[in-house]
Amino acid sequence: MTSLHLKYTYTLQTLPNGLRLFHIPAEESPFTAVVLAYGVGAAHEHPEEAGLAHLLEHLLFEDEQIAYDQRLQAVGGTTNAYTGQDYTVYYARVPQEAANLALELEAERLYRLTLSPDKIETQRRVVAEEFRQRYLNPPYADRFFHIQRMLFPGHPYAIPVIGRTPEEILQLPDQALKSFYERYYTPDKAVLVVAGEADMNRAMELFSGTKEGAPLPGVPSAEGLPLPQDALVVREGRYPQAAVFWAYRLPPLEDPAIPAIDLLDDYLGGGSESLLPQKLVYQKGLATRLHTYTWAMHAATLWVVEAYLAPGVSVERFEQALEETLEEALSSDLAIALHRYRPMRYLEMLREWEGVLGRALALAHDVLAGHPEWYEDPLAPYEALTPADLTQTAQTFLRPERRIRIHYLPTS
Repeated sequence: MTSLHLKYTYTLQTLPNGLRLFHIPAEESPFTAVVLAYGVGAAHEHPEEAGLAHLLEHLLFEDEQIAYDQRLQAVGGTTNAYTGQDYTVYYARVPQEAANLALELEAERLYRLTLSPDKIETQRRVVAEEFRQRYLNPPYADRFFHIQRMLFPGHPYAIPVIGRTPEEILQLPDQALKSFYERYYTPDKAVLVVAGEADMNRAMELFSGTKEGAPLPGVPSAEGLPLPQDALVVREGRYPQAAVFWAYRLPPLEDPAIPAIDLLDDYLGGGSESLLPQKLVYQKGLATRLHTYTWAMHAATLWVVEAYLAPGVSVERFEQALEETLEEALSSDLAIALHRYRPMRYLEMLREWEGVLGRALALAHDVLAGHPEWYEDPLAPYEALTPADLTQTAQTFLRPERRIRIHYLPTS
């Protein structure tokens, strides 16, 4: 082990209304980051209202009285947001002198947002078009729908964040959006992280108001779901080339095995220099592109292999080679994964945290996951790993019965 530890500090104030307010000191930065994260996402929707959380995210930028984007961009700030299965995150990075403005506008969106019918209609159409452009028109883009449906039967994660179809998005009622906002956008479900210089007394004052909501629906662990038993989906159509996707359902984000999964992913396919692309793309020429990645959620984690096959290579030939290469790699000495890829992961993590926004987002995510200690000592879970840990994790979780496969076959 390299015995490397980094200690990141913050202060926490829990307000009487339940809002948790974190401050990360960053005197060296001319910028301040303001992140307001709600512990509510697509997994908390009613099934007949799929896409509601993501549509509401769009609408938080549409209140013309608050004018969130326009006013922060006018002072040199950058803003954005994203919705996941478990949370919705809003963030801004502004010059220090505009920190109070960012806090004031975010408080306005929490307590006094106006959802007008014309803005709702406009954003329904925007999101429906986003659905078509991102998931229906590009080749292979519907793979995520198959992955979620097959790996999470009967679970809230089975439905994509964006919704099920453009037509359903266009039918989401105005009242459903307003009700979702009133029930779940409440201080007790919110985490406010300020990184950099700011008037924290002013922050507490702005966010001390009361707003009664409703309890969140529970999202159970996916570990109790039946295993997919190497289920297969075959898609035929006008695809540029044959493609193979493997997806494994793994334990929840807080499981002790997840840091080992992260390093196995880096070693196997996280970059062009990783083992699978080196063997199957550059040495054997069976694929033109291959990469792997993890998809972390609170109640489950996924490991995904994506490969686009070379001309003339059959799916059967490629999958046999992939299976053999994986088995050989995971039964060998995995000390190389720690020796080479653990330092690389450290560098990547530190690079993400160089700025105030990266630090603020990291803390918000860890708090929403219920583990602020991950932020306090982010390298500790990786420092504790041994080659035997990686081998045991691979043998336990990277098994065919935890996997689904998708084949995309081009028609003539």
